[in-house]
Amino acid sequence: MNAREEDWKELNLQGLIPGPEETEEEFIQRAEFCRNLLRELRERVNHELPFDLEDTASKNITQDAFHFSEKLFGIAPVWVPIFFNNYRLSKWHGGCAWIFQLEEQTPTSAFLQLRKNFKNKSWYMGIYNRKELIAHELAHVGRMVYQEPDFEEILAYRSSDSKFRRFFGPLIQSSKESLFFIILLGLVFLTDLALLSVHTPLATTIAWWLLILPFFFVILALLRLFKRQFQFNRCLKNLRKVYLKSRMAKHLIYRLTDKEICLFGKMKPTEISAYIQSHSLLFFRWAFLTKNYPPPI
Repeated sequence: MNAREEDWKELNLQGLIPGPEETEEEFIQRAEFCRNLLRELRERVNHELPFDLEDTASKNITQDAFHFSEKLFGIAPVWVPIFFNNYRLSKWHGGCAWIFQLEEQTPTSAFLQLRKNFKNKSWYMGIYNRKELIAHELAHVGRMVYQEPDFEEILAYRSSDSKFRRFFGPLIQSSKESLFFIILLGLVFLTDLALLSVHTPLATTIAWWLLILPFFFVILALLRLFKRQFQFNRCLKNLRKVYLKSRMAKHLIYRLTDKEICLFGKMKPTEISAYIQSHSLLFFRWAFLTKNYPPPI
């Protein structure tokens, strides 16, 4: 193995994975920027950030989460700063991943923000576990330049110990969908109040239809979730036939695009192997992935 391939393995472990549209040059620039992120933040935006750059999470707090993330996704991005700060977090939010560009010409990078409570406690509200939450957000960090929303939350929720949350956690796919649902419930409530004083058959009919709308939205989301969970599990099952080591299959599916997950779910193991080999000759991302996860057949 040459030095370049050794470096690719190290970058892969650090959660620095080429995006579908990223060239090798762009990837190397991003990797260098990310590995020096704290220095870049100090030099460029130190006083503009609502976080203390000198107050990042210590290794004894994050070590178990990084081990967990490595087991699940094959990434342990120790370069990612983790800040304990409640800035712009709603009461029910345990934390989030900030994926950003400092300037238009700088590469994409990321850091994590967790509630202050997590600095000294491993649980928040009896719901959020610090290890699971960090692993969940790191799942987004490793795919920071992927624009692949269909299976993003399904992958991230694999960090949950609860089978129920692993399956139903990705029901809402984005913050926009959450906001839409909240607005919809608010409109239904306000309309019901307005119609209380109107005792006509038409008003009653409108009220009933409005009550049905949120349930209709949830049913559509459930149908989408069941379909995507089926597609995801079918792909993972096929990858396990290609890679005799189950962990390699789990790690590779984390690095696939939405289209590839659907496609591999329909392919035979030999076809998947042929796809990987041929694409590794044409695309940098697949050359990178093949060096880290060479198909055995």
